[in-house]
Amino acid sequence: MFTCSAILSTLLAQGGPPAVPVPQTPATTAPATSTDKPGREFYVSWGYNGDNYTKSDIHFSQPGLGNDFTLLKVQAHDSKAWTDLFDHALTVPQYNVRAGYFWNEKWGVELAMDHIKWIVTQDQLVHMTGTLGGAPVDGDVVLTEAVLKYQLNNGANPVFVNLIRRFRLAGQHGRTGYLTFLAKAGGGFAVPHTENTVFGVPNEAGFQFFQGWNLDAVAAARVHLYKGLYFEFEEKFVYARYFGVNINQGTAGHTVKAAEFAFHFGWSFW
Repeated sequence: MFTCSAILSTLLAQGGPPAVPVPQTPATTAPATSTDKPGREFYVSWGYNGDNYTKSDIHFSQPGLGNDFTLLKVQAHDSKAWTDLFDHALTVPQYNVRAGYFWNEKWGVELAMDHIKWIVTQDQLVHMTGTLGGAPVDGDVVLTEAVLKYQLNNGANPVFVNLIRRFRLAGQHGRTGYLTFLAKAGGGFAVPHTENTVFGVPNEAGFQFFQGWNLDAVAAARVHLYKGLYFEFEEKFVYARYFGVNINQGTAGHTVKAAEFAFHFGWSFW
């Protein structure tokens, strides 16, 4: 007959009671947080711009009319219209659209479209060289509306893909008061809306896709006003070359060189 003391003595002699297996729980992975990829951000914005243009040469070719001439040092101007913004639709003024992505604290990429207007100033005196009506021409001409009315008034519309370098000036990413300096540069294509009259005969107005290429360099400051809402001011330099622009019985080509300022309101998604 076994007693408790006998059983205890037997277990001690065998090294103690058998081990009871402890069930193992599978390891879990913590969900990713914004701190895993610091600085990551997607944003969109809307704003308006103003432009100062240098003078440009405009070349005209109308083979059927015997015209192949260039107007030298032609001055153009913009048409802001955002100074009376509430008198018309939001898309009437010279506007800007931006969408971008930062993959870390320093680097990002941006898709930008600038609805800038390039309008040849009327009644200016310029020099004309080339062939007009099959005869050589080399002299001055006044650009009255009977001679030339040329405008990309529904937009010269350069589209850019820009690389961005971001520098933190103050505050923390993802918080109100976050202040940064942005350096941008890139290039792309243009979608001008051509509307003109050459020697009194108008063209067929409309958009022309991929009728130009362009480059830009940008310096900008951005401050987050409240959470994702930000305000950005930028100064940029634009070089664009337009070709095959539709005119009556022919085409025109010219450059657009601009110092452009723009301001935007946007929202960041962190």
